Amino acid sequence: MRKHIPLHVNILTIFTVLVTTIVLIVIGYGHKSNSDSAVIAAHQLLRRVEMSMVEKTQALFDTAFRTVDTFINFKDIGQKASIHSHPLESVFFKFLEQNKDFTSIFIGFEDGDFFLVSSLHGRNELKKSLGIPENAVWYTQTIAHQADKQRYELRKYLDTGFVTVGSSAELHVQYDPRRRPWFRSASETDIATLSDIYIFSLSDEPGITVSRRFDATVKGVVGVDLSLANVSHFLKSQLIGPGNEIMIFDTIGNVYAYPDLNKLITSIGITESDSTKNAKIAALGSPALTALVQLLQTKDTDVIHDQSLLVDGTTHLVGIEPLPKEYGKELFIALTVPESTFTGPIAEVGKRTFFVSLGMLFLFLPILYFVSKRISRPLKILTQKVENIKAFKLDSPINVQSNILEIRELSKATETMREALNAFGSYIPKPLVKAMIVNDIVPTLGGDRREMTFLFSDIKDFTTISETLTPEQVTSSITSYLEKMSWTILQNKGTIDKYIGDSIMAFWNAPVINTEHAFHACLTALQCRNVLSVFNQHRRNNNEPEFLTRMGVHTGEAVVGNIGSSDRMDYTAMGASVNLASRLEGLNKYMGTDILISRPTMLAAGDEFLFRFAGKVVPKGTTDGLCVYELLGTKINATGMYAPFSVSEEIMQKTEKWEAAIRLFLSRDFAGAKAAFTPLLEEYGADPLIEKYLKLTQEFSIQSPDDSWNGEQSFDVK
Repeated sequence: MRKHIPLHVNILTIFTVLVTTIVLIVIGYGHKSNSDSAVIAAHQLLRRVEMSMVEKTQALFDTAFRTVDTFINFKDIGQKASIHSHPLESVFFKFLEQNKDFTSIFIGFEDGDFFLVSSLHGRNELKKSLGIPENAVWYTQTIAHQADKQRYELRKYLDTGFVTVGSSAELHVQYDPRRRPWFRSASETDIATLSDIYIFSLSDEPGITVSRRFDATVKGVVGVDLSLANVSHFLKSQLIGPGNEIMIFDTIGNVYAYPDLNKLITSIGITESDSTKNAKIAALGSPALTALVQLLQTKDTDVIHDQSLLVDGTTHLVGIEPLPKEYGKELFIALTVPESTFTGPIAEVGKRTFFVSLGMLFLFLPILYFVSKRISRPLKILTQKVENIKAFKLDSPINVQSNILEIRELSKATETMREALNAFGSYIPKPLVKAMIVNDIVPTLGGDRREMTFLFSDIKDFTTISETLTPEQVTSSITSYLEKMSWTILQNKGTIDKYIGDSIMAFWNAPVINTEHAFHACLTALQCRNVLSVFNQHRRNNNEPEFLTRMGVHTGEAVVGNIGSSDRMDYTAMGASVNLASRLEGLNKYMGTDILISRPTMLAAGDEFLFRFAGKVVPKGTTDGLCVYELLGTKINATGMYAPFSVSEEIMQKTEKWEAAIRLFLSRDFAGAKAAFTPLLEEYGADPLIEKYLKLTQEFSIQSPDDSWNGEQSFDVK
């Protein structure tokens, strides 16, 4: 279906699309050219960063290798530490002061003795966890043998002036340097070696050690610890921007350094037995690094430069550079950077240029918009008003102002149509009118059979009351009365079929389906009673006669629809159920009640209502008996919507006693029934329904009904 676009939108759209297209072409061309240049520059930057990292990482490892190569030539390297110090202690302190990337220097001997100097600078969490004094910045550990060959350990904590601020000693030492990875790897060769990753015994941190064997009276190994936390911190300082990833790894997938230490520790914890080759790298949670290593494994070279890699929809600039192999391991530095880190600013400039261009475009649009809108605005408003009429929203008057004659005439015609429909809804049920308009229904003769609930109401002695009032007073009073009753019915989803003088016929479950029609009808009857109570109080205050209303409610099947002729239809319901509801309203006069409910309604209404059995009746025009009930209210202590109609404890007790008495009456125990009815009147006062049955009981006590009597009362009056 072809769409129809307003005139002012057509003009604005064509102009805007034309200008926007030109701007986009210019910006797109500029973005493509600038992005290509940025990517070339980014690859060059990436290469410089890689080389810088290689140089700095190499310098770090070279320092460690040179240090152990130098220390093994010191004449005191083979000396054992005393309980006071070691001859090289000051040298170790000096080295760690000058090289803060290293955490410890130590000497391990073949007989199990050990001496270590460790820096505590910036390791506050470690000091707190081990109970080390806060002002300690150095730590020494000595493990030696006593004369009885028993091993002992001495720990000392020193401040910045190398003054001891704490110490501890322990026998039965478990730590043995000969079992450590750095000792075993160095013992097997005459050159400095780089250990595999392992956990430092003091701090439980992951790290690596550069160590070398030396010959002395007691042979040993000297080592320098390099914490992977420090290396990772160093890598973190090399990050280029958001999304940048850097790591140091080896050919079998071990990760030696990564900016996020927690992820690095997780990676180290993965064993080869339960993982694939790249599982440790994958544990870092960086798809880009994982993909980069997989790319390296497919190539014959160990170098990757000036390449891009698409990972999860994002293009990354990538590079891999090997570290020197003289460290005894094949280590690589891998680097990935999202291309958007470099092209993003260019795109941002393009976006700003686009919006500036649009801003300039919009500066010229108001004039064009104003002119086109002067013509289209009244039409749009009128269209909305017509849509409101179609949705049966008829409350707002239509008065569209325009200098165009045709629009003004159309506005007047539409307002006339709105008023006519609004008035039309006053004569027939508004839900029916709304359904016809909203759903484009053309009314036709005929109806549908469905179960419905009917309510008839009538004012007691209205004819007598009318004789005491002027015609104007009658009209005013009945209008006010019907408005209150009608409002209550409509608020409870009821449909008012017709007004017959002072009487009202209403029903539920048509034209709108309402599965709780009996409930809503009973609730309406109670609400009408309360509303009329206030209404009559006002009339008493004005010395006006009260309108005492009787209501009858029945649930049953009926035919509902358009009844009449092709040129004069009436939406109404027909059937025996309608007549029976009317008869129940009339029976209130003879039963002494004000709301009579049939048994089908009582059963369908729900358990919250309180009914009083009023007897078995055969209304005029019917042959079958019907159980009827007086609707008293809702049960005691009712809540929510039922609360306003909740009866008192006294009425509950009275109703229970009534039910016992009426059962005696129906079982033909008239003497017992009389004995039950009489105290009810004495205890609770006058009650027309009780008085009626007490009179019947007295009559039946004198002359019993025949054997066919089943408690029914036949009525030949309305």
